[in-house]
Amino acid sequence: MVAAALLAFLGGAVSSRAQSDVQREREAVRLAIAKEDTPALRDALAALARTTSVDAAADAFVEAIEAVPRNRAFRARFEAALASGVTPIPERSRERWLFVLVPGWLYVTDPETGADLARVQSALRLLELATRLVPLEENGTIEANAEILARELERLEADDRRLILVSTSKGGPETHLALDRLRQAGRADHVAAWINIGGLLNGTAVADHWSRWPRSWLAAAGFALRGHGTASIGSMTTEARRPHFATAALPPDVLVVNYLGVPRSSDVHSGVRDRYELLAEHGPNDGLTLLADAIVPQGVTLVARGLDHFLADPDQDRVVAAMAKAVLDTLEDEGARAHRLKRAPPASDRRPYASG
Repeated sequence: MVAAALLAFLGGAVSSRAQSDVQREREAVRLAIAKEDTPALRDALAALARTTSVDAAADAFVEAIEAVPRNRAFRARFEAALASGVTPIPERSRERWLFVLVPGWLYVTDPETGADLARVQSALRLLELATRLVPLEENGTIEANAEILARELERLEADDRRLILVSTSKGGPETHLALDRLRQAGRADHVAAWINIGGLLNGTAVADHWSRWPRSWLAAAGFALRGHGTASIGSMTTEARRPHFATAALPPDVLVVNYLGVPRSSDVHSGVRDRYELLAEHGPNDGLTLLADAIVPQGVTLVARGLDHFLADPDQDRVVAAMAKAVLDTLEDEGARAHRLKRAPPASDRRPYASG
């Protein structure tokens, strides 16, 4: 009887300590999001996943994200637009904006992944919103494509419309780097917003995995058969991307909206299952990158529960329309309140974009 009582006491002590650890780690997730600290968020989610499960850590991420007032406010605006359906946008508002689409990796070779943003473009056109797809090198390195994008955005300064960038996956770090370069050159005043869809902003451990010998040899052989090299894979590694993300800065007047899928393990599509499980060793993820690594923490974040990296939502057209309306409404409101929608400086005051 004494032994049984002692075991019960010890078991209760262990359980209490475990619960305390979970509470502490959930609080660490909340604080990291509040402090907009990506490395701390990455570590906190990984620790919580080890103590509990990857699913529990993903749930904690969503709970903490949705507790942020600006995220709650944007979600309310988004859901109101979603409920209203695909309704016309006033012509006067439409004429002010150009949606610039930044495609993902291998968007020409593998358009079925959604990397070409064709469905996004189609949904925007239904709203009679102007769009332009940036012709990036589909297998180019992030640095090379960021330069192409920066030059295209510089060229669009001559357009009377303000720009809303929409990037997906690998296009995310390319957009981030391009905006930093334009910021440094003082050439970003015509950029109003950036919608970052599942961006590989801090790289991905999947690229790390395929960059190491002997898998790097297998990747090179497989890509050679398709007429591609593997330099782009190296540019997507966490070693390559995390230092850039930590030091790059965005223009202060650009509205950033992060949109990412947050799946539980049972939600992950079979096509990304292997990658999801590889990444799960490091914490909750969308099947291609860690959740903490997919967001610009200073921005607004909208999560899609139950969807993985490819965001295969049967209502995607309605989601795109609602997102566009929510972003436009936010820009209009913020422009009225804080004069966010500024005039570009005179041409004589602008510095040319310089690469590097």
